[in-house]
Amino acid sequence: VQVMYGGQIVERGTTKEIFTAPKHPYTAALLTAIPRHSMERRKMPPKEKVSKARIEKTAFEMTREYGFSEVTARKLAERLGCSTQPIFRAYENMDDLRCDLFYMSTDYLIEKMLTVKSRTPAYMGLALSYIEFARNEKNLFQLIASIDDFGTQTISEFLKSEEGARIQKKICGETEACDRKKQELFTMFWMFVHGMAALIAGNRVEFSDREIRTYITKAYEGFIREV
Repeated sequence: VQVMYGGQIVERGTTKEIFTAPKHPYTAALLTAIPRHSMERRKMPPKEKVSKARIEKTAFEMTREYGFSEVTARKLAERLGCSTQPIFRAYENMDDLRCDLFYMSTDYLIEKMLTVKSRTPAYMGLALSYIEFARNEKNLFQLIASIDDFGTQTISEFLKSEEGARIQKKICGETEACDRKKQELFTMFWMFVHGMAALIAGNRVEFSDREIRTYITKAYEGFIREV
């Protein structure tokens, strides 16, 4: 690198020497004229890309805390520390995000139900874990309860899945009944449990744990007699 002043070379050296240790006053003056913000911009690391998975995870956490109705694009962007642009690159609109969160919440619930500590009988453990979820995760339960908005599986379709078959087996136990009767038992029992969970989650009723167990037992035994 050569530095010229008044038509004459006043300093020469490598790029590193010129930029880090200028010897001529004119060279030093030239370097101070370089806008600092442009130099700083070169040193700044590239902005972290906001992935779809991170958007989903953050929106899921916000839904648990406040309910999905409070998860706006602006609030979600603030939590992510970005503009709304990455959100709408990943999703056409907020309804699409809501649909993904519905399935995330459903998977989360099913995992909790299938990994619940052993309770006897098995149907009681599943019912209690469902009700506990509705009580402790009210915002996620509210989203799951809006099932009609998402074109979800029917009960028959759900029971054909691996998770559905496992849940039905736990509920029906060793019941000697044909598949149609077992599906009928599952449907009646789960309608009862879901109704109780919805009432509890909505603070419409107050039951002690003992009362809940008693009602579940009586309902199950009544349904067994019907099938």
